[in-house]
Amino acid sequence: MLRHVQRILVTCVLLVLAVAFQAMCQPQAVPKITERVLDKASYAKLAKEWKEYIEKKGETADALVNLGMAYDYAGQRDAALFAGRRAVMADGDDPEALAFMAKMLTVYEDDEDMALTLLKHCMEVAPDHEDGLVMLATIYLRRGDLEESDRVLRTIFEQRTISQPLQDYAYNMLVGLPEGAVLITNGDNDTFPPLALQAGMEFRKDVAVINRSLLNLKAYAKAVFERYPSVAPGGALEPEEGQVLSNTLIRRMVEEHKVPVYIAATVNLDQAFGGPEGIKLTLPSEPVVEGVNRRACGRGLTGAESARLFLGEYRLDSATDWNFAWDLAPSVSGLMENYVACMTKTAQRDDIRPETRRDLLGKALEIATFHKMTGAEQKIRSLERQ
Repeated sequence: MLRHVQRILVTCVLLVLAVAFQAMCQPQAVPKITERVLDKASYAKLAKEWKEYIEKKGETADALVNLGMAYDYAGQRDAALFAGRRAVMADGDDPEALAFMAKMLTVYEDDEDMALTLLKHCMEVAPDHEDGLVMLATIYLRRGDLEESDRVLRTIFEQRTISQPLQDYAYNMLVGLPEGAVLITNGDNDTFPPLALQAGMEFRKDVAVINRSLLNLKAYAKAVFERYPSVAPGGALEPEEGQVLSNTLIRRMVEEHKVPVYIAATVNLDQAFGGPEGIKLTLPSEPVVEGVNRRACGRGLTGAESARLFLGEYRLDSATDWNFAWDLAPSVSGLMENYVACMTKTAQRDDIRPETRRDLLGKALEIATFHKMTGAEQKIRSLERQ
């Protein structure tokens, strides 16, 4: 009996060692851009290593997805598409392969029909696969199918695929806005979490969360303004001469100021769309920081009211949560910089009391120190001495 047990233990140890040896032979996994950004040379090197590995070990969905991601980030579109197709052929039930190929088809081939087919299957085999769900919601938004997008967004919320810092940031973006406001967003981290809160919690559904990039698509713009007719600007859904559609529509909304229009602090107003040099968004006046958003038009908050959002309304505990794997989510960590920047800006307003200013700078310093924002720390300490 003892010898039998010993043989089992030896067999288990050998299996573990074999798995470990196999893992050691594999190249480094290609990090997603949301986790860590490398230079193109590094991606090209990883692509070479994964290609050599596949030639030796054979094709697997995991290896081909890594190869495809490396090619994609290195700017080799055709090679990335080929690797993605091979990954789905290697394992048609692998969620990473399905989500990756769907992304490639959407970005490079404009084949949303096939991408939808792959993503629906991804949702069947892995209902909580974050990339697949977000990509599926994105395609429905691009097509102007807001009802289907809401269904996927509810799933995203219910599956708890949104991290607590992101969920809290989304809550903070919405909670202080006036009734019926417009909130302009731009990326995944500032668009999908608030939309998921609206779909999953029925929270602040009066706010029209509008993605600036998607607003360049007529199907999306038409659907958003049909859902929120009170915010729709006048005129046709056509860009003005020398402009892109999103800039035209946002500027019209601000100029007509039918409702308060806010632009999330995450939106880079200098980011340009369209044309070889790009076209920037120009607004009638500089937006004013209020909480974690910037007011482009409408009645504004006083400095004290804006400070009260940070000190009494916002959920900020998760911004300094030691249990969250910040190193694996640099884009989420970077999002926390907006808290610090907006609190610092608000603290410099003339219409807040000294004790409120002190509390605001103290909270900003806590977050800046936690995330090692050296430049922000120095600025805050300088303001505290004034």
